[in-house]
Amino acid sequence: MKKRILVGAVAAALSLPSFAADTKLDLLEKQIAELQKQIADLKTSQAAEAKQRQDLANQVEAQSKEVVMKGDIPGSTRRAGEETSVRLYGFARLDAVHNFGGRNNRSNGGDYAAYQPNIALNGTADAARKNETYMFANVSRLGFEAFTPTALGSLTTKVEGDFYTDSNTMRLRHAYGQVGGWLLGQTWSTFMDLDSSPDVVDFNGPTGNTSLRQPQIRYTYATAGAGNFIAALETKGTGKDSGDNISRTPDLVLRWDRAFDWGHIAVRGLTTDNAIKSDVTSAAKRGYGLGLGNSFKITDSTAFLTSFSYGEGMGRFFNESVGAIADSATSKVYLPRELGMVFSLQHKFSDTLRSTLAYGQQRTYNGNYVEYANQNGKGTLNRSIRSGSIGLLWNPVANIELGSEFMLSHRDTLDGQSGTEPRLNLAATYSFGN
Repeated sequence: MKKRILVGAVAAALSLPSFAADTKLDLLEKQIAELQKQIADLKTSQAAEAKQRQDLANQVEAQSKEVVMKGDIPGSTRRAGEETSVRLYGFARLDAVHNFGGRNNRSNGGDYAAYQPNIALNGTADAARKNETYMFANVSRLGFEAFTPTALGSLTTKVEGDFYTDSNTMRLRHAYGQVGGWLLGQTWSTFMDLDSSPDVVDFNGPTGNTSLRQPQIRYTYATAGAGNFIAALETKGTGKDSGDNISRTPDLVLRWDRAFDWGHIAVRGLTTDNAIKSDVTSAAKRGYGLGLGNSFKITDSTAFLTSFSYGEGMGRFFNESVGAIADSATSKVYLPRELGMVFSLQHKFSDTLRSTLAYGQQRTYNGNYVEYANQNGKGTLNRSIRSGSIGLLWNPVANIELGSEFMLSHRDTLDGQSGTEPRLNLAATYSFGN
């Protein structure tokens, strides 16, 4: 019995190392299995993350095609991958006018703004209708500009309109393309000198100024030291003539201008055709015009501007031209000989406040035109018109401008009648895209 117990004990002792070895092997196998599971889970997670990154990259790539970024021109934007920079701009404006004189606005064939050729003449029914107050927002404007680089230089395209019509519908102001020295489309006439036009509140500006936009083909030869040499062929902005008037040939306009440290100078000239064709009349006479404008910086904050325009049969190139007259009996055209001049003093009080004092005058001189008009019942045509104004413009914050201006205007006719118009114009302008 003791012998069997001893043998069993020895056998048990001999089996212990084998049992221990089996236990360690099972543990290692479990650890390996766990590591393999972790590796598999990691691969699955990495694959999911890689897919998420690819999906995100695809989204970014797709969205980047629609991204709008800052354009190459101040105030413009462009879409990624495109070369054209676009600028949308404009303003909403309200004018409030009190006319101390007689009736002279749209209700009487005049204008929203000051219109000296239609000032009510003393002794008339319109002259008795004094102290009219009205408001309008027709000056409000909307414009679009695009800039595209080309092998010939930057291509500029511009379309702009406002609502300065009787029906409050939009009218075209500018529509042109310009690349290099060439400009084709409708914009300010080449005969105009914008740099000598005063900064005023009234939409029409001072009497005696030249202010019109015309379809044209223009070329500018710019030099570094001798200024700009400009030539243009232009026609009426409406694209058609009224009544029996016709445009047989375009206007030819030449201008030279140059900027200096002290200001600028501009010399202008034009030739324009005055033709009438009807069942009984066929007549034509060529008109001409000459202009000189400049600005002089008295100080860094004060400038003196002048503009002179003189010619015969200049017609629409003046703000308030009396226009040509045709004699059907003799098939002869009579052209008015006119002089317009504008003087203005501009002062900048601060970065937000500025003021303008302006005087303008336009006169029709004696000649066969005046003689024919007086002999044929056209004595109410204007002999002279003039205006003086003082205005203040304030920008309390960016994109907001408040203006006030008092203007005193006078009108004299060929037959000796006259009229005077004092008016006060208040304006509020809210702009964007500038």
